[in-house]
Amino acid sequence: MAKMKNKILVMGASGFVGGWVFKMLQKEGYDAVGASRTPRGDRWRLLDLLDPKTFSSALQDIATVMLISAPGDEAAHLHAKSFIESLTSADIERVVVLSALGAGRRPELSNRKVELLVEETGLSWTHVRPNFFLQMLSRPPLCTEIAKENTLSLPLGNTRIAYVDAKDVAAVLFRALTYPTLAGQALEVSGPEALTHEEIVARISLKIGRTIRYVDLSELEAHALLQRRGYPEAHIARILRFYALCRHGQCAQPDHEIAELLGRPLLTLNDEIEKGYRAWLPN
Repeated sequence: MAKMKNKILVMGASGFVGGWVFKMLQKEGYDAVGASRTPRGDRWRLLDLLDPKTFSSALQDIATVMLISAPGDEAAHLHAKSFIESLTSADIERVVVLSALGAGRRPELSNRKVELLVEETGLSWTHVRPNFFLQMLSRPPLCTEIAKENTLSLPLGNTRIAYVDAKDVAAVLFRALTYPTLAGQALEVSGPEALTHEEIVARISLKIGRTIRYVDLSELEAHALLQRRGYPEAHIARILRFYALCRHGQCAQPDHEIAELLGRPLLTLNDEIEKGYRAWLPN
């Protein structure tokens, strides 16, 4: 009799969200394996989406895969195609895709093309589509600008965004990996409140004791700022496209379902400010 497979392969386990998912699975007793181009120990496997020679060994004895393929990258589906095709021959049972908010409404998005490639395998799947992470505000380059310039400069006008805490996204991914009842679902994950950036800087200002000013940029001004920060043109184009979606209100809907799935309130901007306020203080 063949041995029953139960291992979960976590791509991006050395990164931001994937790292939290990996730790959650281990803490709860699941047989989790991290995947990386630079494995870090016994619980890790070498996996490079651009090197098919790494696929077979990475997928050995794996039942479930958490798939991350460069969210926001317009070539994400090209990078992931060969790997996704290899999942059926490796007898993978389930795939959870970290995608992007609104992917289901935008067939031209590379993230949606990744989702469709997974669906076409016939394997059990769940897509997790997060909004912008709260941690974007407390990490460079935005936190650096706040700390050094007392400004937050974005081309978003008075648009509201329902920023979501990355830990909540990780918690949703954990459930998608471990709850079979979520198979065949696409879970859109936003935060509990939709805020303008004027409201955001007001809350940060109150906590750190000095006034932070929101600067509404034109798209040309935003392009120039991103150039000065050293982003390549292709990356700048992707960022500006996401900002345009925000200005059309596609990131403004706060959560009405995920808190119920998690069985607790979602984390808020105030939570992030309390634990991360030092990021906005000058060195």
